[in-house]
Amino acid sequence: MWSVVVATGAALVVGAAGATKAPPLAGCYERVYDTAHLTAHKGQRVVRATLSIGVASAEWQTDKGHSIIANGDLKIWVRGRNQSFDSLGVCRAEDDGLHCNGSLSAAEADTCKSKRDGIRQCRIEGAGSFQVVGKPEGVLVTVQERLELVPAPYDSGPFLYFSPTNAENHAFLLKKTSEVCK
Repeated sequence: MWSVVVATGAALVVGAAGATKAPPLAGCYERVYDTAHLTAHKGQRVVRATLSIGVASAEWQTDKGHSIIANGDLKIWVRGRNQSFDSLGVCRAEDDGLHCNGSLSAAEADTCKSKRDGIRQCRIEGAGSFQVVGKPEGVLVTVQERLELVPAPYDSGPFLYFSPTNAENHAFLLKKTSEVCK
Protein backbone atom coordinates (compact mmCIF):
# COMPACT_ATOMS: atom_id res chain seq x y z
CA MET A 1 0.00 0.00 0.00
CA TRP A 2 2.81 2.40 0.89
CA SER A 3 4.22 2.24 -2.65
CA VAL A 4 0.78 3.15 -4.02
CA VAL A 5 0.50 6.05 -1.57
CA VAL A 6 3.99 7.28 -2.45
CA ALA A 7 3.31 6.93 -6.17
CA THR A 8 -0.01 8.75 -5.84
CA GLY A 9 1.63 11.47 -3.76
CA ALA A 10 4.40 11.87 -6.31
CA ALA A 11 1.84 12.14 -9.10
CA LEU A 12 0.04 14.84 -7.15
CA VAL A 13 3.24 16.83 -6.62
CA VAL A 14 4.25 16.53 -10.27
CA GLY A 15 0.70 17.29 -11.35
CA ALA A 16 0.50 20.33 -9.11
CA ALA A 17 3.74 21.69 -10.54
CA GLY A 18 2.60 21.20 -14.15
CA ALA A 19 -1.04 22.11 -13.72
CA THR A 20 -2.51 25.56 -14.18
CA LYS A 21 -5.23 25.12 -11.57
CA ALA A 22 -6.73 22.64 -9.16
CA PRO A 23 -9.47 20.42 -10.59
CA PRO A 24 -13.10 21.11 -9.72
CA LEU A 25 -14.09 19.77 -6.29
CA ALA A 26 -10.45 19.26 -5.20
CA GLY A 27 -10.09 18.21 -1.60
CA CYS A 28 -10.98 15.53 0.91
CA TYR A 29 -14.49 14.34 1.68
CA GLU A 30 -15.83 11.84 4.19
CA ARG A 31 -18.96 10.36 5.70
CA VAL A 32 -19.27 7.97 8.61
CA TYR A 33 -22.80 6.60 8.86
CA ASP A 34 -24.23 6.56 12.39
CA THR A 35 -26.15 3.71 14.00
CA ALA A 36 -29.52 5.40 13.49
CA HIS A 37 -28.93 5.74 9.73
CA LEU A 38 -27.69 2.16 9.37
CA THR A 39 -30.65 0.85 11.40
CA ALA A 40 -33.04 2.69 9.09
CA HIS A 41 -31.20 1.38 6.00
CA LYS A 42 -30.65 -2.32 6.73
CA GLY A 43 -29.61 -3.03 3.12
CA GLN A 44 -26.82 -0.46 3.19
CA ARG A 45 -23.45 -2.16 3.41
CA VAL A 46 -21.37 1.03 3.53
CA VAL A 47 -20.46 2.30 7.01
CA ARG A 48 -17.84 4.86 5.94
CA ALA A 49 -16.70 6.45 2.68
CA THR A 50 -13.88 8.86 1.84
CA LEU A 51 -12.97 10.59 -1.40
CA SER A 52 -9.81 12.45 -2.29
CA ILE A 53 -9.88 14.62 -5.42
CA GLY A 54 -6.43 15.80 -6.47
CA VAL A 55 -4.60 17.10 -9.50
CA ALA A 56 -3.81 14.51 -12.18
CA SER A 57 -0.21 14.07 -13.25
CA ALA A 58 1.19 16.58 -15.72
CA GLU A 59 1.58 13.71 -18.21
CA TRP A 60 -2.17 12.99 -18.14
CA GLN A 61 -3.08 16.66 -18.36
CA THR A 62 -0.83 17.41 -21.33
CA ASP A 63 -1.73 14.29 -23.31
CA LYS A 64 -4.21 15.59 -25.90
CA GLY A 65 -5.63 12.08 -26.31
CA HIS A 66 -7.01 12.14 -22.76
CA SER A 67 -9.22 14.58 -20.93
CA ILE A 68 -8.02 13.49 -17.49
CA ILE A 69 -7.82 16.40 -15.03
CA ALA A 70 -7.96 14.75 -11.60
CA ASN A 71 -7.32 11.68 -9.49
CA GLY A 72 -10.39 10.40 -7.67
CA ASP A 73 -9.45 8.06 -4.84
CA LEU A 74 -12.60 6.51 -3.37
CA LYS A 75 -12.39 4.31 -0.26
CA ILE A 76 -15.36 2.43 1.16
CA TRP A 77 -15.66 0.49 4.41
CA VAL A 78 -18.47 -2.04 4.72
CA ARG A 79 -20.19 -3.78 7.63
CA GLY A 80 -18.09 -6.55 9.13
CA ARG A 81 -14.76 -5.45 7.57
CA ASN A 82 -12.02 -3.29 9.09
CA GLN A 83 -10.10 -2.62 5.87
CA SER A 84 -11.34 -0.32 3.12
CA PHE A 85 -12.12 -1.34 -0.43
CA ASP A 86 -10.58 1.20 -2.81
CA SER A 87 -10.89 2.56 -6.32
CA LEU A 88 -7.94 4.75 -7.27
CA GLY A 89 -9.30 6.22 -10.48
CA VAL A 90 -8.73 9.09 -12.86
CA CYS A 91 -11.39 11.71 -13.60
CA ARG A 92 -12.46 14.00 -16.41
CA ALA A 93 -14.73 17.05 -16.22
CA GLU A 94 -18.37 16.28 -16.90
CA ASP A 95 -21.21 18.80 -16.67
CA ASP A 96 -20.99 20.29 -13.16
CA GLY A 97 -18.69 17.65 -11.73
CA LEU A 98 -16.34 14.79 -12.51
CA HIS A 99 -16.67 11.39 -14.12
CA CYS A 100 -14.10 9.01 -12.59
CA ASN A 101 -13.06 5.65 -13.99
CA GLY A 102 -12.60 2.86 -11.49
CA SER A 103 -9.12 1.44 -11.11
CA LEU A 104 -8.06 -2.01 -12.14
CA SER A 105 -6.16 -4.07 -9.57
CA ALA A 106 -3.25 -6.32 -10.40
CA ALA A 107 -5.22 -9.40 -9.34
CA GLU A 108 -5.72 -12.24 -11.74
CA ALA A 109 -8.98 -13.84 -10.66
CA ASP A 110 -11.73 -15.76 -12.38
CA THR A 111 -14.50 -13.73 -13.99
CA CYS A 112 -17.68 -13.56 -11.91
CA LYS A 113 -20.71 -15.39 -13.22
CA SER A 114 -22.96 -13.54 -10.77
CA LYS A 115 -24.00 -9.93 -11.32
CA ARG A 116 -25.05 -9.50 -7.67
CA ASP A 117 -23.46 -6.76 -5.59
CA GLY A 118 -21.33 -7.54 -2.57
CA ILE A 119 -17.97 -9.08 -1.74
CA ARG A 120 -16.71 -11.71 -4.17
CA GLN A 121 -13.51 -13.67 -4.87
CA CYS A 122 -13.95 -13.10 -8.62
CA ARG A 123 -13.67 -10.08 -10.91
CA ILE A 124 -16.00 -8.29 -13.29
CA GLU A 125 -14.90 -7.17 -16.73
CA GLY A 126 -13.83 -3.53 -16.45
CA ALA A 127 -13.52 -1.55 -13.25
CA GLY A 128 -16.64 0.61 -13.61
CA SER A 129 -17.03 4.31 -12.89
CA PHE A 130 -18.47 6.86 -10.51
CA GLN A 131 -19.63 10.47 -10.79
CA VAL A 132 -18.82 13.27 -8.35
CA VAL A 133 -21.14 16.30 -8.25
CA GLY A 134 -20.80 19.29 -5.94
CA LYS A 135 -23.64 19.85 -3.47
CA PRO A 136 -24.08 22.53 -0.77
CA GLU A 137 -23.30 19.86 1.85
CA GLY A 138 -20.19 18.52 0.04
CA VAL A 139 -20.21 16.10 -2.89
CA LEU A 140 -22.54 13.38 -4.10
CA VAL A 141 -20.66 10.28 -5.27
CA THR A 142 -22.82 8.07 -7.50
CA VAL A 143 -21.95 4.71 -9.02
CA GLN A 144 -22.43 5.13 -12.79
CA GLU A 145 -21.25 1.77 -14.10
CA ARG A 146 -20.85 -1.37 -11.97
CA LEU A 147 -17.90 -0.44 -9.75
CA GLU A 148 -15.14 -2.78 -8.57
CA LEU A 149 -13.23 -1.89 -5.41
CA VAL A 150 -10.36 -3.88 -3.90
CA PRO A 151 -8.44 -3.71 -0.60
CA ALA A 152 -4.73 -2.87 -0.43
CA PRO A 153 -2.23 -4.13 -1.51
CA TYR A 154 -4.37 -4.23 -4.70
CA ASP A 155 -2.89 -7.46 -6.04
CA SER A 156 -5.50 -9.88 -4.73
CA GLY A 157 -9.14 -10.05 -3.67
CA PRO A 158 -11.65 -10.06 -2.26
CA PHE A 159 -13.45 -7.58 -4.50
CA LEU A 160 -16.39 -5.36 -3.60
CA TYR A 161 -19.01 -4.56 -6.23
CA PHE A 162 -21.75 -1.94 -6.39
CA SER A 163 -24.12 -1.36 -9.28
CA PRO A 164 -26.01 1.81 -10.23
CA THR A 165 -29.32 0.04 -9.59
CA ASN A 166 -28.53 -0.80 -5.95
CA ALA A 167 -30.77 1.68 -4.10
CA GLU A 168 -28.95 1.37 -0.75
CA ASN A 169 -25.36 1.37 -2.03
CA HIS A 170 -25.07 3.47 -5.19
CA ALA A 171 -25.00 7.11 -3.97
CA PHE A 172 -23.17 8.69 -1.04
CA LEU A 173 -23.28 12.29 0.17
CA LEU A 174 -19.86 13.13 1.58
CA LYS A 175 -18.89 16.29 3.48
CA LYS A 176 -15.68 18.21 2.89
CA THR A 177 -13.18 17.68 5.66
CA SER A 178 -10.07 19.56 6.70
CA GLU A 179 -8.49 16.26 7.73
CA VAL A 180 -5.73 14.78 5.61
CA CYS A 181 -7.24 12.28 3.19
CA LYS A 182 -6.75 8.75 4.46
